[in-house]
Amino acid sequence: MNDERLVPLLERYAVTRSPALRDELVESYLPLARAVARRFEGRGVEREDLQQVASIALMKAIERFEPSRGFRFVTYAIPTIAGDVRNYLRDKASGMRVPRDARQKLYRMQQIREQFELEHLREPSARELAEAMQITPDELLMLLDMRNQTDVASLDAPVGEEGDADLSAMLGTEDAGFERVEQAQWMSWIMSKVDDKERQLLTLRYRDRLGQRETAKRLGVSQMQVSRMERRVLARLRAIEESGA
Repeated sequence: MNDERLVPLLERYAVTRSPALRDELVESYLPLARAVARRFEGRGVEREDLQQVASIALMKAIERFEPSRGFRFVTYAIPTIAGDVRNYLRDKASGMRVPRDARQKLYRMQQIREQFELEHLREPSARELAEAMQITPDELLMLLDMRNQTDVASLDAPVGEEGDADLSAMLGTEDAGFERVEQAQWMSWIMSKVDDKERQLLTLRYRDRLGQRETAKRLGVSQMQVSRMERRVLARLRAIEESGA
């Protein structure tokens, strides 16, 4: 996909609303929609359903995109598509019933995670969480899968070795033809939504690949402050992403 080549088509479509141009744009950007949809696979919904939702969202993005505002289309389309897919998953999950015993285990899991973080200044790994709950790793995975299917809002908060919030869930892993363009545009969008301190944090964590401890040293704050700042920033970015702003 050559995004520069498609800019004139987007500009012409904004004026003419030609069905032929629309179809050409949809066909050209369809791999992008599918790449975004793949970020949400493995959550109890068929791939084809996710791709269909993403494709419809792509058409909506093309209809609403205003080239005169000076934004790149991929910068606008990605959060639009991702937001629609998230809403679809949330609607699907809202009808699921969780057994009382499972709800109690999920609540206990959250309590243990929070207590572990207070004591160790980081989140527990999957193994540590399973041991603290006195359950097997397989049982923990079942709980995490149930949480993922019933709480879309927490889908991007994995259990990591160092409490790493998953920015890659926002960036995604795209087709080779889209990866360079999308990530560059997406990172540019992200950096435009944060202040200088947050921009420095994200640069250290996701460009330089530093852990939270080293990042805290560079910023002159505690690791707990880094963890809280990171969660706050990513939560805000997700809210902006879902709103399509």
